[in-house]
Amino acid sequence: MIMEEKKDQRDQWEKAYRNNEDFFGEEPSELALSVIGTLEEEGAKSILEMGCGQGRDTFFFARKGFDVHALDYSAEGIERIRAKAEEDGLELGLAVHDVRDPLPFPDESFDAVYSHMLLTMELTEEEIGYVLQECLRVLRPGGLNIYSVRNDHDPHYGQFLHVGEDMYQNPMGFVVHFFPEEKVRRLSEGYLLEGIKEFEDTSPPFVKKLYEVVLRKPER
Repeated sequence: MIMEEKKDQRDQWEKAYRNNEDFFGEEPSELALSVIGTLEEEGAKSILEMGCGQGRDTFFFARKGFDVHALDYSAEGIERIRAKAEEDGLELGLAVHDVRDPLPFPDESFDAVYSHMLLTMELTEEEIGYVLQECLRVLRPGGLNIYSVRNDHDPHYGQFLHVGEDMYQNPMGFVVHFFPEEKVRRLSEGYLLEGIKEFEDTSPPFVKKLYEVVLRKPER
């Protein structure tokens, strides 16, 4: 039953990306705009973006001069990015990948890991903990893991079909995992928690309330 539900969610995203070349819009997300200064100040060069969708943040970072490797479990999304990267003459590392599987990179490969709303997908808390520990593994000491999740102040929290933990399936068919601040703190094990900041994401089709979370891998 669980595997069937998760397969359905992949199909939901494949269909959404197939029917709309810019499902979330073309402009970079509020999260990317918020953290670009931090990444530049930190001297980050290489970024692993997880859950890259159709690449609006991927291209933003690449055009800023970062070496970007981007993963998503939607083949439609990755192919959209690949075609656009070729048109624009940008070199990107791209792969279809399910984050519940081990990341296909050696230890300490990246200066930063970035994900916008990936962890707010249909992932259990146990699976999210695993993803965050894999991010910790591939980060270099002192590197940043920056992510966003929809929080429990979001107008959709507690609405629609409850499917487990803090997860609800909306009328569009997408399952959303919402995060109280306590959950963010609990899942930061092994990291230094640099900050939690609430913000609004105005990308289509509706305004969402999220947490911006900045974690740092401790130096040796």
